[in-house]
Amino acid sequence: MTDVLADPALAADAPTRYDLVDCDVHPIMKGGLGDLRPYLSRAAQHRLGLDERRSLTAQGHREAVSIPRNTLYVNQAGVLRDDARAPDGSAPGADPAFTAEQLLDANGISRAVLIGGEVLGLGAMPDPDAAAIIASAYNDWLAETWLAADDRYRGTLVVGAQDPLLAAKEIRRAAANERFVAVLLPLTNILMGQRHYYPIYEAAAEIGLPITVHPNSGEGIFRTSPPMAGGTPTYYVEWHTGLSQVFAANVISLVCHGVFERFPNLKVVVTEGGLGWVPDVLWRLDKNVKGLRDEVPWMRRLPSEYVVDHVRFTTQPLPEPARRHHLHVLCEIAHAERTLMFSSDYPHWDFDDPRHALTALPAEIRERVKVDNACETYGPRL
Repeated sequence: MTDVLADPALAADAPTRYDLVDCDVHPIMKGGLGDLRPYLSRAAQHRLGLDERRSLTAQGHREAVSIPRNTLYVNQAGVLRDDARAPDGSAPGADPAFTAEQLLDANGISRAVLIGGEVLGLGAMPDPDAAAIIASAYNDWLAETWLAADDRYRGTLVVGAQDPLLAAKEIRRAAANERFVAVLLPLTNILMGQRHYYPIYEAAAEIGLPITVHPNSGEGIFRTSPPMAGGTPTYYVEWHTGLSQVFAANVISLVCHGVFERFPNLKVVVTEGGLGWVPDVLWRLDKNVKGLRDEVPWMRRLPSEYVVDHVRFTTQPLPEPARRHHLHVLCEIAHAERTLMFSSDYPHWDFDDPRHALTALPAEIRERVKVDNACETYGPRL
């Protein structure tokens, strides 16, 4: 790809007012979905099984709604860092003040983009109305509980992709709070390039919010989640390693269906999706489209150019080759000086400490990855 695209000149007035932007921090609800009760109508509480029949101290009962999540594969290390548990004993990542102290203060993080931990699997819910109700209530909970707690927090508003018109309506409603800087699109079994998503992209582009995607923990498990190639894995290590195939398929879909021609201002952030697969996808697309352009006449540029201009990736999980030179070559091929943003994945088990993760990157792109790419992607709302 370095033969196709010239290295972009870095702007002399690139943003420098922040020390570090963390693009993937997961807030957790102390009381589970019961925390959404104040943000739900009486009818919605009853429908979801979150009304007075559910004790605030109980773990829930069999009638309470459940967002699909991975209960099939067991991570022997645990999913959450136990040292991220707040002094009051609440779940790791459930206390905004303690998270600010442990993560933001300790690492000099100027902005933390919050991506809801419990709603990642919302795209697998078969009921579009229930998904929309939960998304709206969650956005209100996030704004009141986290965004109001510390000026360094910024939110990713979540939508249910099952009904794109309801999702577009929620984007326009929730985005009135300018601390929301992106839209979380929980993935479904419909690839992202499909016209199904156009109302969502239109609303996001209209407001200037990037679309964020993230592993939803149900890939290859639920029929309504993104499928895994070749069938269902046996082990957690297989499943976790294979997640990148979902993001490769969706980036290919976005480019081939002409989403970035239709929505030229739209950006997509692939969070926690890896980086090692990017060169192969770009090379194969650039090669194949030269002989198959009649099939996709709306594609006016090389696929790699669309990706570099419109798709962003996050550092976690950063490849860790035995030779650091190989990582530097990967960064060059993927145009990391434009496409890569820092993320810690706090408080998950594979959290990346910025004091160590960033030192592995080429020195000349670190400031771009730490701050500038995020500022350019999220814009003035950051």
